[in-house]
Amino acid sequence: MNVLRKILIIGFFTIFVVFGFHIQKVSANGSGIVIDGNYNDWNGQYQKVQANSDAQRNVGIWADQNNIYFYMDSAPDFGHNNQGNDNSTYLNTDFTIQVGGQTYVVGSGRGFMDQSIRNFESSPTNASTSFDIKYWAYTAANHYTPQVVGKALATHVVKGNHSDNIFEAAIPMKALGITTIPENTPIAISNPSIWRGTVSINYAGAPTGPWVLVGIGVIFAAFGGIWQIRGTKKIMLHEMEVVHA
Repeated sequence: MNVLRKILIIGFFTIFVVFGFHIQKVSANGSGIVIDGNYNDWNGQYQKVQANSDAQRNVGIWADQNNIYFYMDSAPDFGHNNQGNDNSTYLNTDFTIQVGGQTYVVGSGRGFMDQSIRNFESSPTNASTSFDIKYWAYTAANHYTPQVVGKALATHVVKGNHSDNIFEAAIPMKALGITTIPENTPIAISNPSIWRGTVSINYAGAPTGPWVLVGIGVIFAAFGGIWQIRGTKKIMLHEMEVVHA
């Protein structure tokens, strides 16, 4: 196999591998977060926050080009430290999401609407369910009637006399009226009712790294081909000079 063929194969193999990797990323999301009730993908993506009691919670927020994701484990140490009644999902309270300078208040229920949440949290056995996430904002069309903008999957875990409640949620950006988010925009979540301070990230924007590598692969293959062609011409000219000498 000549050098030109090797260079072209290596270059285009690089393009193929990286291109396939890029498609995989786009078909999921930049964080790897999937709202499926399996919370392992939040490992390393959440922060420990201090509750208004002596408890600690795990809270995470993430975003890709389509959705905002958030997560809370109310009592991560419930098996060793009984947090009493301070282990609810608190989906019937206000979670405030801030994107840049805009504020969006979301939650699943208020007043009489939170009865299903309370029933779920008081289950004597392990349970899983989903709750609508509503956007609590006044609009001329709907007045103060909240609009469903996303979905939360919740898990109730029981160990002996102790229990914990965990949930993860996704809200499409377009459901909140968000069309674009500039790169490095801060995205934060807070809920003064249940923890102190805010949890925030800087939006990284759509992934672009793989396309840079594709470009490098193309350039590598092209310049490799040019280099080989020039080298071949020099050899041919040298051979012609030898013949005519």
